[in-house]
Amino acid sequence: MAGWAELPNDLIAHIANRVKVIEDFIAFRAVCTAWRIAATKDNFDVFYPQVPLFMLGAKDDNFQEFYSLSKKKVSRIFLPEVRGSEYLSTEGWFCTVVNKTGEMNLLHPFNHKKIQLPSRKALLTFHDLDAFEKHHWLCIDRAVLSANPSLTSDYVLMVHHYVAGCCLSFWRPGDLDWTHIDVSHIHSRVAALIYHKGEFYSTDNDGEIWAHQVGADQPIVMTRLVAEINQLNEMNEHMFMFRLHLVELSGALLVVSRFDDDSNGTFHTFKYKVYELDVIRGELKEMKALGDSSIFLGLNWATCIDSSKFIGIKPNHIYFAGDVLEELIEDMGAYNLEDGKIESFYPGQSLSLIYPPTWIMPSLIM
Repeated sequence: MAGWAELPNDLIAHIANRVKVIEDFIAFRAVCTAWRIAATKDNFDVFYPQVPLFMLGAKDDNFQEFYSLSKKKVSRIFLPEVRGSEYLSTEGWFCTVVNKTGEMNLLHPFNHKKIQLPSRKALLTFHDLDAFEKHHWLCIDRAVLSANPSLTSDYVLMVHHYVAGCCLSFWRPGDLDWTHIDVSHIHSRVAALIYHKGEFYSTDNDGEIWAHQVGADQPIVMTRLVAEINQLNEMNEHMFMFRLHLVELSGALLVVSRFDDDSNGTFHTFKYKVYELDVIRGELKEMKALGDSSIFLGLNWATCIDSSKFIGIKPNHIYFAGDVLEELIEDMGAYNLEDGKIESFYPGQSLSLIYPPTWIMPSLIM
């Protein structure tokens, strides 16, 4: 019998077409040179849904570790570009900021492709310089792409940054600088940011949800208030910390409220509520169940997947990992929306004083 490497190219390509999970496709191409040549990226359905990878807390070296919920194993990947940087996951890419120089890039973590962005220093022009002299730092804690740069060059990157006050800015391929968005009407920091049906949506810590529509040809942004969540009643009911997330499910925009207990000095998540937002009427309707869907919440980024298509993912669960940059603590688990129980999805610990664990959606460069 002929060796595996001697199989006909068309047969190898036919088999590759049936591989739907990126991890499996990468492993398939790594079998040998013949398989790598035959199984081109054209054989892979880039629009097939994927399971987010859990990126463990950063260590002081040139590697990052990723845990697969489906495979139940950790992969160690050489990624020196993020050492000494802050990074936020969006659409399978990282928005990176080098701590010492302020250099900013979009980085694909699995093939190391970079897209240069205007620097962090350029964002300072949108802030009160006296406030910067007082605080001596500028934090970029949200970065969201409208589309995957692997699939199109027609995309927008929106970032939230703050010194004493908060700002939103965006960049498009071909722009020489950041474009500032007037958010003086937003009085607290942006808690979540998402792109949904042609608009960016943000929510702040006061429970206001805003829509920002970026003009196609001109740097004009139309901003409108979509809804307000009665955060005060929620907090008075439970007397605990309250945070908001935004996520898309089957074309609908969901608002996920997260309740944290900080009575012992550290934040500990104990409850979630999920609402569907009518972006036209500004009305919220609580969802008691997600069906077969599962929500993934992390630092900067959230997504929903159909758990029935994957092994190892539980339906009607919210998988969460530490989502606050300043609080480098381990607060992660899988929350059962039916009974309110929280269980572990990762067998070990992922504590990091450098950068917290988060989720990233694997993607291929085309």
